[in-house]
Amino acid sequence: MWRLILLISVWSCAAAAQTDNDTTIRPHSKPRFQVVDGDTVRFGAQVVRLFGIDAPKKGQTCDDGQWDPGPLAKKALEDFIAGRPVTCKQVELDARGNRPAAQCFAGDDDLQALMVSAGWAWSSGRYSDRYAPEERDAVARKLGVHGHRCAPPSQWRSQQRDRSGE
Repeated sequence: MWRLILLISVWSCAAAAQTDNDTTIRPHSKPRFQVVDGDTVRFGAQVVRLFGIDAPKKGQTCDDGQWDPGPLAKKALEDFIAGRPVTCKQVELDARGNRPAAQCFAGDDDLQALMVSAGWAWSSGRYSDRYAPEERDAVARKLGVHGHRCAPPSQWRSQQRDRSGE
């Protein structure tokens, strides 16, 4: 009898080992949502620009090249989202006309207002007055880019074009 119990035990362990998926390595899929930079997010393949703001760009420096705010602005947006679902409502197409510009929220939090009020983005565009109060407060408190000698990204891009002779 004990041999029968031992045989059944060994047989069930072997069957369990053959069907165990815990050791299967699955390929990692691309994240469905990601922060691209301080004013741009991606939902799958769709790139969406945050409406009414302009954040420091990758490679843009301040304080005569001594401070790089782009990665800090991206991190601030990631921190404001904090893993919560993000919802966006398209308002217009961006200045280049190739991407939707949308007002985006993490929960009930207006991501554009958070970025501007923390000093990680400037109020910009044709509706720039929407986030002007938040920007005035950030400037007065010298938060983020307003605590450094930083040109708004539109001005920085223009300077880059002038330097390259375009």
